[in-house]
Amino acid sequence: MLLRQPLRPWVVPLLLWFLTCVLWLPWLGNVPLRDWDEAGIARTALEFAQAADLNGLLPTRWGEPYLNKPPGIHLLVALAIRLWGTHEAMLRLAPAVLSTTAVPLVVLIQRQLALQSRQPGEQFRGSFAGEGLATGLILMTTVPMARHGRLLMLDGAMIAATLLLWWGLLLLWSHPRRGAGLTGLACSALLLLKPPAAMAFLVVGLAATFLAALPMDGQRQGNGLLQQWRRSWRAVGLWSLLGCLPGLAWHGWHVYNRGDGALLMWGSQGFGRLVQALEGHDQGLSVPAFELLKGGWPWFLLLPLGLQLAWRQRNRASGRWRLGILAGCLGVVLSLKTQLPWYSHILWPPLACVEGPALARLWRERRTGQLGIPLLLFGLALLLAAVLQALAVVQGLPLWPLLSAGIGFTIAAIVLLGGWSVRWGLVLLLVGWWVALLCFWATPLWLWELNETWPTRAVGRLVRTLPAEELVFIQGTGRRPSLSWYGRRLVPPRPDQAPRPHHLVATGEQPLPGCHVQVLFPPPPQPAQQQPVSLQWCAPEDQASHKLAPQRFP
Repeated sequence: MLLRQPLRPWVVPLLLWFLTCVLWLPWLGNVPLRDWDEAGIARTALEFAQAADLNGLLPTRWGEPYLNKPPGIHLLVALAIRLWGTHEAMLRLAPAVLSTTAVPLVVLIQRQLALQSRQPGEQFRGSFAGEGLATGLILMTTVPMARHGRLLMLDGAMIAATLLLWWGLLLLWSHPRRGAGLTGLACSALLLLKPPAAMAFLVVGLAATFLAALPMDGQRQGNGLLQQWRRSWRAVGLWSLLGCLPGLAWHGWHVYNRGDGALLMWGSQGFGRLVQALEGHDQGLSVPAFELLKGGWPWFLLLPLGLQLAWRQRNRASGRWRLGILAGCLGVVLSLKTQLPWYSHILWPPLACVEGPALARLWRERRTGQLGIPLLLFGLALLLAAVLQALAVVQGLPLWPLLSAGIGFTIAAIVLLGGWSVRWGLVLLLVGWWVALLCFWATPLWLWELNETWPTRAVGRLVRTLPAEELVFIQGTGRRPSLSWYGRRLVPPRPDQAPRPHHLVATGEQPLPGCHVQVLFPPPPQPAQQQPVSLQWCAPEDQASHKLAPQRFP
């Protein structure tokens, strides 16, 4: 892991990007699209792909203006639809590839921090390069980063654009024009993904950069930086503006065509989430706390040492930047009144930047501290879960991922506790976890949200065969965008006074009043999905008594 000889600057980022693609991209299409984001983005992208003029670059959904988000990802997915069709793997490919770029970008950020933190006369040793490599490996194998990066969602690409923004801000120290251009391009990307996030992460990045530039203990680096920016402010402003032009131009075009409606993505769908809980997502700080505790292993074991190292390096730019960026992102996430699981996604790169130097130090100094005992307990717990799954005592757990991670962690812990090669122990830890994640994607359990309710793909494909003039509704008041996606038609909730006749997608085997079951979809074999679903025909009142025997599908 630790580089003894300096390599060309692009070698390590490129190598890690290749390994990230190998780890993140397999089995993208082995599970259906989920509600809400995936199915909704797929529908908007399909309408772009079907339009001769790409709808004037203005997104629509089911023929109506779509005002919640800009079309940055939707246009790329539309291109994939035109080239390869609507298979789930092809729909997820473009966002997944964009998400993988977060790993080389975090390596470049750590390298830039190391360059700017060197003392006069200090050389760029392999230890500095090792921090970037370790950070990239941690981010690559962080489960939420990999899992959300594989989904047809905006968050993985948003993380990559944010890291590009922070890297551009750091480059302003040594290459003002290049840094300003990259900062502007990153702002454009964020403006075309999640506009309010562009403002928040720009403020956080600027604050961390200025904090890193402050002179401390007699250093003059900060004053020199500010003087350099004052000398080149015209060039910085020009290149930043040029980079921001694509994002600003689209928003101007959007306002020109849609007027006040274009402000929705800035208002209730943007900054409004800071001051009020929308759509019942008001669980508070328990949501980000649970996501962090659930997804940060095994690298959380390095967090205490990483924070300790960052605090010891607070007189250097690198230590202040890491502490500042982590504190800023925590402030952004914890201040949100609306909390969804993926809102804490922005915390993983700052955590990796703190944990990476800790892993590099363990490798360099060949000391593990107290890492062995918790790692052994963690590995034994995973092995116990694998045994219980193999013996059918419990069900619904991924056997081979648990087995791979358990074996890797346990052997690594034994090596570390036995006083043998620390480096071999760390390699076994990393390889075991890497293989476990790769095995995890091969199972349908990696998208566990699909187990929370009944599946829609089979029902949707049957709905697709119904005549276009026949009405189809869904029971209850909630929508299922994935059902509409697979049915190739909008399936709204049934109104109180629904016109008859119509088809109805309902849960359970029993027909609703005035309806009879046409097709019954039995529950899937997974224990979490025991509820059957039926497609019912609700005939006019004078025909309601005529019933047919239901078919079972398949």
